[in-house]
Amino acid sequence: MGGLYNVWDYREAAKRRMPRAFFEFLDRGTEDGHAMRANRNALEAVKLRQRILQDVRHIDTSTELFGRKLPLPLATAPTGVADIIAYRGELAVARAAGKAGIPYTLATSSTTLMEAVVEAATAGCWLQMYVWEDREASYSVAARAQCAGMEALVITVDSPVLANREYNSRNGFIYPIKARPRLVADVLSHPVWSAQTLGRYWMTGGLPRYANYPDDMSGKVTRKVSRRANSASVTWDDIARFRDFWKGKLILKGILEPADAVRASKLGADAISVSNHGGRMFDAAPSGLEMLSEIVRAVPSSMTIFYDGGVRRGLDIMRALALGAHAVLIGRATLYGVAVKGEEGASHVIDILTEELRRGMGLAGLTSVSQICSDCLWPPREVAR
Repeated sequence: MGGLYNVWDYREAAKRRMPRAFFEFLDRGTEDGHAMRANRNALEAVKLRQRILQDVRHIDTSTELFGRKLPLPLATAPTGVADIIAYRGELAVARAAGKAGIPYTLATSSTTLMEAVVEAATAGCWLQMYVWEDREASYSVAARAQCAGMEALVITVDSPVLANREYNSRNGFIYPIKARPRLVADVLSHPVWSAQTLGRYWMTGGLPRYANYPDDMSGKVTRKVSRRANSASVTWDDIARFRDFWKGKLILKGILEPADAVRASKLGADAISVSNHGGRMFDAAPSGLEMLSEIVRAVPSSMTIFYDGGVRRGLDIMRALALGAHAVLIGRATLYGVAVKGEEGASHVIDILTEELRRGMGLAGLTSVSQICSDCLWPPREVAR
């Protein structure tokens, strides 16, 4: 695609194309942005050894995840904004993930019926959810997901209270979304995006509505709905109950402490995602990458470990794997793609990351994902796996 050679190019194109309020909702972190910057700083600080004169004609990027062979050590991270930055963006990213052969994670705050997303995500679909104050409402959504064929439940555990995102208030981008003067002016100054996204929704039944909340919590994104908030009362006892209830794979997302990772393992979680929520929650948090090797050493080797946060290059995937992750979740990267070119853009972003991963492996003298380990790190460090 002309001029779009990497994820950063897609980010800049999305920034030009979208109203500021919508772009910043997608792109920024929380408060002063320290945690978000920590993700990139930590990734860029990891150096990998370069081995020469290796036969790298045949490079295999496949891996095994939950007993299934995948072409890439990737899955999409849950993101609740795809449908408001691109027309039917959730289905577009789900189809792109399916074409690439990687699992798609649907956020509970999505505006597309989970049953439709399961059908579109042909390489597997996972559901992300928060545990609400009304536990029965949470169980009802999880039960529906199980019936729909969701293979994994991803419980986000790092959000007991709402984050402080002051830029949303400054931009007039506050839920429920209303025609506030600043927001209206912002939207009108981007007529192409407005016509192709908001205009298409108006022509096909109106703006999206939350599709997977219980009936009394649903509604359009322009209307205030009872989401019962992310519950500040959620404890490990709730996780144990979900483990008993949920028959598929259980993933806890947002773990940064080794002790919490160990407890998740003891409660029967199949996997954890070492993550600071993309820098969008606690601005004093370290990057998940800074905590990754310590967490890997703390948990049993049988536990699957994901990393997410700040991944923009195929080399970032290599860095996370070398520090002990089994796979990486990508969120903003595919959103930049879908914001610019829809499904085609999301697919292109995944293709870019794939090619960068292959190139990086070749330059490091590696021919399989299984070879990406602590031996690749410089300076050397201990990472159990």
